[in-house]
Amino acid sequence: MKRAAFLTTALVMAGGMATAQDAFDCLIDPSLVVEIGSAEAGIIQEVFVTRGDVVTKGQMVARLESAAELAALDYARTRATDTSAIDIANARIKLLESEVARAESLGAKNLLPEAIVDEKRSEYEEATLNSRQVEFERGLALLDQTRVEAQLARRVIYSPVDGLLITAMIGPGEYVFSDAPVAQIAQINPLHIEVFLPTSYYPSLEVGQYAVVSPAEPIGGDYLAEIIVIDKVFDAASDTFGLRLRLDNPESEIPAGIDCKVVFD
Repeated sequence: MKRAAFLTTALVMAGGMATAQDAFDCLIDPSLVVEIGSAEAGIIQEVFVTRGDVVTKGQMVARLESAAELAALDYARTRATDTSAIDIANARIKLLESEVARAESLGAKNLLPEAIVDEKRSEYEEATLNSRQVEFERGLALLDQTRVEAQLARRVIYSPVDGLLITAMIGPGEYVFSDAPVAQIAQINPLHIEVFLPTSYYPSLEVGQYAVVSPAEPIGGDYLAEIIVIDKVFDAASDTFGLRLRLDNPESEIPAGIDCKVVFD
């Protein structure tokens, strides 16, 4: 918002008009600057952004070469989706179930020795246990597929925030270590306004109050910013305390890293 839209109202609500003595030097900073890296070491295959690009949270920034991991995923997925062993085990259970029923019927009529009936029962129980083992191994295969998918996902680098790509520190074909930064991203919506005030202002300010921030030229204009942090520790040498304000910047029209003036009541 520009001064023409709100400044007079804001100052009336504050209970007075600002004077030249009320303006303090300040600095407009990104609300967050992050250096993102790779969870795995390897060779960068692709970088999808360049310096100055606007990125969104979750956007793919770069990807490592992953041929071996993709092959491992295909193998794990094939094992996990193969149900032939389960089908065979279930078919054997049905067959033995009918054989046990027939053997018990013949045994009841003394047409089949009890030892053969017990043998059929034992085969049926063994087949049931084997079916459980096959189901268990299928579950392990599904877990292994999940593990390989997670490993593959670790070879893709995503942006953790909405922001602006400041620097891409590595390019395709370069080797990246797991502890090395790949890119630097600045979150510029919202912006943070950092200012130091005389301690005499401390009793009159509180979190949630607003002030008018005027970026230096060539940006110019006047904007409302909300106090979000008031330092509880003073600087005795300069008799000042720090203050941070939040300035919404949805259109990213205000760059970070420039000087400004801030006016309080």
